[in-house]
Amino acid sequence: MSRLTIKDVAKLAGVSPSAVSLAINGRPGISDATRKLILDCVEQTGFVPSQNSRSLVMKRTKNIALLWSTDFQPLEHLFFSDLTRRLLSCCTNASYNLVFTSCDFNSSSLLLPEIIRSRGVDGVVAFGRVPNGIAYAVHQLELPLLILDSHTVVENSFCLCVDYYNAARLAVEHLISLGHKNIAYIGGSLSQPGFSHKTFEGYRSAMQDHGLEAPFSWIQTCASELDDKSAEEQMKLILNSGRMPTAVFCAADVYAIGAIRGIRNTGLTVPGDISVIGIDDIILDNFIDPPLTTVSITDKHLAETGCKMLFEAIDSGDHTGQVVLYDNFTLVERKSCSSPK
Repeated sequence: MSRLTIKDVAKLAGVSPSAVSLAINGRPGISDATRKLILDCVEQTGFVPSQNSRSLVMKRTKNIALLWSTDFQPLEHLFFSDLTRRLLSCCTNASYNLVFTSCDFNSSSLLLPEIIRSRGVDGVVAFGRVPNGIAYAVHQLELPLLILDSHTVVENSFCLCVDYYNAARLAVEHLISLGHKNIAYIGGSLSQPGFSHKTFEGYRSAMQDHGLEAPFSWIQTCASELDDKSAEEQMKLILNSGRMPTAVFCAADVYAIGAIRGIRNTGLTVPGDISVIGIDDIILDNFIDPPLTTVSITDKHLAETGCKMLFEAIDSGDHTGQVVLYDNFTLVERKSCSSPK
């Protein structure tokens, strides 16, 4: 027996194929009586619509592309993997397929994956720092682009920017509340605006509010992009500066993991000699020794907020972009921080 089509169901119900599609997708445009008639017919026949049928009638693919950078660092994946799991759940609940794709964000000859170039998706999601060239290429295809945990505002994109300035302030204020006055900083390069600037300014302003200063040698801004090994080297520079801090604020958890290793390799203890705090709350934080105190970015709410923006853009056809400052974060106290000796 040949497979039942949407046209067969329409013929049996005495309606148009588009009415059948509206009914099975729960969309407006038909009366309640017509919807009941169609759904009864669908139930009686056991009809399951094909993806192609949905796409042709609704002019939707029901696919969302998750565009990964091929040069993400291994520990960077830990934060984004949790976010991806939440994103997958949001898409599934909204009857979207999440399609995993990738390209080289640093390549001069940018080529988006075929499924995006052929408009086989209704929208695109990317994480963190997205080059303008990639954003422009997506916009040329008239597809909405959602950037979760966006480090900068990208024109015509839906940017969910975490308020890392206040997240950093929360971390430093916690150290100060424990009695720390000698607090060092480890973060990324300040040569470009974005994440590193926000965390450093949060650190600087919290210190300034309490009349605290740090030697120049305690301000390390040369850790490479989310790389724990470079953060370990930055921590060693701080310890060899001639004066030892009682605490260090790290702009990301992966920096904090490197800093803890650097401290312990010199025979010092955490938090006995130096307290360490980070930002993100990646899964590894619970398994390092000691478990890391951090400012937790709520990935579930981050994904839900971003998906709401994206789905509304798809439904409305308005792809002009939106910027939302995300501040749903909390302090998670573990064992890496204590009062100074």
